Parts: sequence; structure tokens; C-alpha cells
Amino acid sequence: MKIALIGFSNSGKTTLFNAMTHQKIEVLPSITPPETVHKGVLQVEDERLRKISEIVKPKKTTFANVECIDTAGFLRNNPSHNTKVTRELYEADALIFVLRGFDSPSVPYQFDSIDPFRDLNELEYELLMFDLDLITKRIERMDEQKKKGQKINDREREILENLKIHLEESNPIRTYPLSDEQLREIKHLSFLTIKPFLSVINVDEKSFSLGKYKEKDVMIVCAPLEMEINQLPENEVSTFLEALGIEEPVSKKIIRKAYELLDYISFFTAGPQEVRAWSIKKGTKAVEAAGKIHSDIQRGFIRAEVIAYNDFILSDGDFIIAKQKGVFRLEGKEYEVKDGDVITFRFKI
Repeated sequence: MKIALIGFSNSGKTTLFNAMTHQKIEVLPSITPPETVHKGVLQVEDERLRKISEIVKPKKTTFANVECIDTAGFLRNNPSHNTKVTRELYEADALIFVLRGFDSPSVPYQFDSIDPFRDLNELEYELLMFDLDLITKRIERMDEQKKKGQKINDREREILENLKIHLEESNPIRTYPLSDEQLREIKHLSFLTIKPFLSVINVDEKSFSLGKYKEKDVMIVCAPLEMEINQLPENEVSTFLEALGIEEPVSKKIIRKAYELLDYISFFTAGPQEVRAWSIKKGTKAVEAAGKIHSDIQRGFIRAEVIAYNDFILSDGDFIIAKQKGVFRLEGKEYEVKDGDVITFRFKI
């Protein structure tokens, strides 16, 4: 899974990225930011994996990871710069809009006021214009091909025409009712307004303590505080969070929300060498989940030996006990993997 942070310059985007990925990238307030892209990895903390590992006692425990991209800041009235920024979003599965909710004379801003919801609309407009331009050029190219007697995909052409009208009415593609078949027809095009997104308002400590914007459907963070949390010794983190009234670090909140947005779940593999979490889309078949581990396992798939997480814990990780209880199952290729399944794949090459 890949998520991308986007926002206007000096919204606190890179500070939040540092807090999430435990990096220390220098943040220099500037209206014209360098066109630099930062990349990092977030570990998907999962208490279930810890408990499985405590029972199995493997040599290695591996959590699932999420790739995170920190793009350059958007600039008002600078299409060429913003186009370069949007190109970094092609491979992202979900977008995190970082909106400025703090006022600071030492950190300049492109707008003459602080209004995160205005900024959200402006960012959405930038992405919408990108998609509209992409569709317009694609339709023109297809029409030129048709004039030359070349065969085109008429179904794709029709879908694009409808989406063009939808975008011209200032509606993102994600709000257009596309069927699974239609989505497959346009999958090769890198639309940005079709991607799920999460809005995060970055506020100062005072606004955070007062609960500003909490009534809105957004996530509220104080990026400098989150960075401070990440620099603390592990045994001090929970005390610090409790004192500030923070339930959990922002990275955990954002990852959990990203999983919800993308309909992701986790399954586990457990053996003496390694206990590991794997992220897959809800509805993934057993044979496809096997391919997540290795293509050879998918090709030579025989069966999946499955125990639900709770049953695994109650059986103390003992497959014999699990069989006696009737909670050990043999599943075939078409089995839909459930969140928390502990699976052993049997295969032959």
C-alpha cells in the first residue's frame, strides 16, 4: 500500500511526514519550496501479531509496511509546478490532504487567511483539473486514431465522455457511479480524483488542546507534538500521550483510516522462523493471498490451512488442539481470506 501526503507549501506536511516515518528532514519555511519528494516506510502496528509472536516465539517477527510519499507543496497559480507534483501521485493508493490550521508569523503562507476547508477545495480543484486535462487529451488522441482508421475502445471512449461532463461540473471521479467493468476499462489511466482520501488539519498546540475543528469530519493533528512524541524513549510515550489527551500516535490513526478507505485487511503466517502480517484487499481469494507471499506458492497452490485469530489464541497456537476443537479448516483456492486468519499454505512446484 502507498499513501501520499499533499498540501500547500508551509502547511506542515513534511513535519507530519517526519512524525509518521521517524525521519528528521529539515523543514525550512518558504513560499517557493524545492521540488523534492521524500519517501519513507510506516510499520503497521498490530497487537494481534505481537500476541501470535508471543505464543510461537519465532526467530523473526515482521509487521506489514505502508509506503509513504511526501510530495512538494502545491503553489497557487503555478500550473507547471503543480503538474510536476501531481505526477508523484500516480502510484499512490490513497491521498492524505494536509491542511494548514495554524497561524504563525514566522511561517509564511500563500493565502491571506487560515482556512483549511478553503484549502481542501483548492487542492481538490487542482486534482480535478489534472484529471480533466488527462481525459480531454485521451479523447482527442482516440478520435485522431479513429480518423486514421485505427480501432479504438468504444466502451472506454463513452465512459471518458461521461466522466468529462462530470468533471466539468466540478465533481471528482470518485462520486461518479462506475461499475466494476467500467473501472477495468479505465484502469490504465492515472486519475487522481478517483483515489480515496483523508483530510488532516495541522493545528498548533493551543488549538489542539481546545479541540478546534473537532466537530468536522476531518482528522486533527499537531505535527510538532507528534514529532516530539516520536523522539521520546518508548517507555515514556504512553505517559506523554495520556497527559496530552492523545489516544495514539498519528501514524497509527492514519494507517488504520487508510486500511478502511482502501478496504484492506491483514492475515498472518506463523512458523518457527518467522511470524508475519500480510496486507490484502477484502475479498481476496486464498490462491491470490498465497501469491502475496511468493508467486511459486500461488502457482503450486494445493490448499490453505486456516485458523481464525481468536481460535489460534484460544488453542495456544497448537494445531492439534485446534483440530480437536473443530476450528482448524482446510480451504481451497476460492476461499475468501478473512481479517485475522492465520494461514499455512500447502503447495507443490
